Amino acid sequence: MYRGKSGQANLTVGSDGSGNIVAEASCDSLQQLVLWYEEELARIRSETRNGTLNDVQTEEKRPPNPVRVFIIGVLAGLLAGVLLTIKLKK
Repeated sequence: MYRGKSGQANLTVGSDGSGNIVAEASCDSLQQLVLWYEEELARIRSETRNGTLNDVQTEEKRPPNPVRVFIIGVLAGLLAGVLLTIKLKK
């Protein structure tokens, strides 16, 4: 088994039981950066998950029924006509 270190880089070379060569390399600064990104990703996912759970559910608004709008308009016009007629006759 061989172990080497140069600055922040580490290397371990050995063999497994089957005679295969196994090499493992690492770098302390990269490991710290990866850990930081993993923690940051977990935090953001948690905030996003909590934020979506706390959001108020909105209802989908449908456009008004054109027949209903027409009928209401006609009734409002008739009512206005009747009120104006009564007002002008006095």
